[in-house]
Amino acid sequence: MPKEYRKEKLKTDPLLKKMQAAEEVIWINPDRIPFAGAKDSLELSMKDIEDAEARLLRFAPFIMKCFPETEAQGGIIESALTEIPDMRARLNEKYGSHLQGRLFLKQDSHLAIAGSVKARGGIYEVLKHTEELALSAGILKENDDYAKLA
Repeated sequence: MPKEYRKEKLKTDPLLKKMQAAEEVIWINPDRIPFAGAKDSLELSMKDIEDAEARLLRFAPFIMKCFPETEAQGGIIESALTEIPDMRARLNEKYGSHLQGRLFLKQDSHLAIAGSVKARGGIYEVLKHTEELALSAGILKENDDYAKLA
């Protein structure tokens, strides 16, 4: 994006002007469409998700061996879920909503090893590349205990 375009946008875009003035704003994507209309054009499929899950499970013994702090999660880098009942009550009170059941906070900031979802994605990419290289070099088979990579 050219610098001139960004400068002009900062001067003319009403949303950006409010943000610059430290005013509260909300942005709702005007191009959003329902999932049913978008799912066929998505780059990733359920098969991709299942493939990633299987890869992470294969690498779990390796992760546990290299990072003992993940033992309690079986070598899976997952965010803790913490129940926040006071938040549910506050939301109901402040917004007149009628949330029922249990409300949880997904603590991505407390991910073992990674510390963030973005870093966990980077770790996954490294593991995927490592697996591809190790499989193609004959160092590893999918049914091996991946802890041997340690």
